[in-house]
Parts: sequence; structure tokens; C-alpha cells
Amino acid sequence: MYKRERESESSKRKKIQKMRPKVVLFGDSITEESFGDGGWGASLADLLRRKADMVLRGYSGYNTRWALKVMERVFPAAGDGGAYPSAVTVFFGANDACLPERCSGFQHVPLLEYKQNLRLIVSFLKNRWPRTVIILITPPPIDEEARLRYPYIENTIGLPERTNEAAGTYAKACVAVANECQIPAIDLWSKMQQIPNWQTECLWDGLHLSRVGNKVVFEEVTNTLKGEGIGAEDLVVDLPLIEDVDPKKPLTAFDDQDHNAVVTSSGPKTSPILGLKETKPTPAAHSCRLSPMAPKTEDKNRAASDCTVKSKETSNVTLANSFAVQDPDYAV
Repeated sequence: MYKRERESESSKRKKIQKMRPKVVLFGDSITEESFGDGGWGASLADLLRRKADMVLRGYSGYNTRWALKVMERVFPAAGDGGAYPSAVTVFFGANDACLPERCSGFQHVPLLEYKQNLRLIVSFLKNRWPRTVIILITPPPIDEEARLRYPYIENTIGLPERTNEAAGTYAKACVAVANECQIPAIDLWSKMQQIPNWQTECLWDGLHLSRVGNKVVFEEVTNTLKGEGIGAEDLVVDLPLIEDVDPKKPLTAFDDQDHNAVVTSSGPKTSPILGLKETKPTPAAHSCRLSPMAPKTEDKNRAASDCTVKSKETSNVTLANSFAVQDPDYAV
């Protein structure tokens, strides 16, 4: 559904992969822990080895409000050493959905602000890298009984700081923002609850992922990347494979500058720039726009405005001003 068009002019360019493409994983502790044993980030790195680099940007305990405060440092501009990533996963919501009156209330972000923050994060990334694929991932479901057994801080009231109902509300909001901005979303909250005994199969402490839970995220992200043309079969290796080295004249394999641009795991293939085929610029690539299926209401028009930041204005947008919204019910 979200697979992008290939740019016809790319076939006219010299096809040399000068560096591996990057996939940035941006999120909270579920992202930070993704490079652990059996983690979904580590599995992605293994799947795309020699073809793409996984860049881990996970921050335990962070919510979307805090994420906005650090966007410039997490994603430096190209002139500051920031390379053009092929894709970015944005995985926030589990902390935003903490109940405000309970022990982790300091992490809570109101629902309307959460949606606005996601729009601003998407706009920041689109303006910085118009062709980067942005994937929103919803918070996972919550096992409330396990959250009581494994408290992160002192819980004096004996009630879970998160509920599955609240997580579901934020998950729906995340998917709604993705639809508005016409980008892919992974509804992890719904996907995991389709698994029998998901409470113990997918989670180990009522929130963080078990091996099964990590596998679910890995498969969903892999399928989404593949749908966007960034699958293992779409990417090229960066240097000659051992089977392409002539035992009698091994060094000749490194003489052809275009060699690494035409070899994939499945055979010869046209090389994309930076390991990917270039995309045809479209208006949607430069701003988050509402999908044709979005409801026709005043909220839709406001959301479209909130989700759009023109490239020429990006340098003037400060993170402090990013919190301004138009909804009277919005609260920070």
C-alpha cells in the first residue's frame, strides 16, 4: 500500500554504492533493548548484514515530549555528520500512556499532545530527509498483573501505572497519525493480542518484550521494510561476495568499481543509490498529508496543518515552539 515509485532517472546514473544504507531505530526502552539476545534490532542487523547498518537510538523511559527535545542531537543534519537514512522506525507511546495519577505519572503525556508530538516528529524527519521511509510503531499491550509484580519505582497505591485500555487508546492514536501522514504503521498492540496467552508469551514483565514478542516486532518491521522496497532481497552488498572472487586472480574482483553495485544475494540486479533505488519526489514526500480516507472534519484540517512543516521553515522551528498546538483541550 505504501510502496513507493522508482525514479526512472536513476537508471541513467552511475550505479555505485558508496556506503551502506542506514536504518535508524528510534524509541524508548523497547528499542534500547532491541540489540539484546534475541532482540528485534539484533535480528534486523543479522538479516541485513553486509547490506545495511542498524543505528540504535533507544532511550529508556522517554516519551514523545522528551523525544522532541532531543531530535536535533539524535538526528544531526548532513553537514553535521548526519547521513541520509533509508528508514527510521519511531516507537513511542508506552511511557506516554502511563496514568497521570499513578507512580509513573511524570512520564505521562496527554493523548492530544501525544498525537501532536508524533506529527512533529514525522515532520522533522520528512523535512530533513524527504525520501526516508518513516514507520510508526504503536505501544504493545499491557499485562497489568505483571506490572504489579515488577514495579520500576516504588508503588505505594498498589495499582498498575499502566493499563491495557490506556495503551490501546494511544495505539489507535498512533495509527491515526500514520494514516494522516500517509506513512506505514505497525499496530503492535493489536498484533500481539492475537497470540494465545500473549501476556506471558510476548511480555516478560507486563511491558517489555520476551523472545516471542521480539520476534513479532522483527517480523512486522521486516515485512514493512520489504513493502517499501528495503527488504533483504532489494539491498545490495557493499563489496564482492566470496563466490565472486576468482581463485586464480582474486584481486581482479576488486578492480570493477561497479561490482558491488550489481550483486545481491539473489543475483545481478540494478544498483540503487546508497543501496536503494531512488524514489520519485512527490508532494507527500515533503509534508505529512491526510490520506483520502481521513474523515472530513475541522480536526482533519488542523491535523494536516500540524503535520506539515515546510522545508524552508525547518531551520526556524525550535523545539520549544514545537509544543504549541491549536486545540484548547491540549495540555502539557
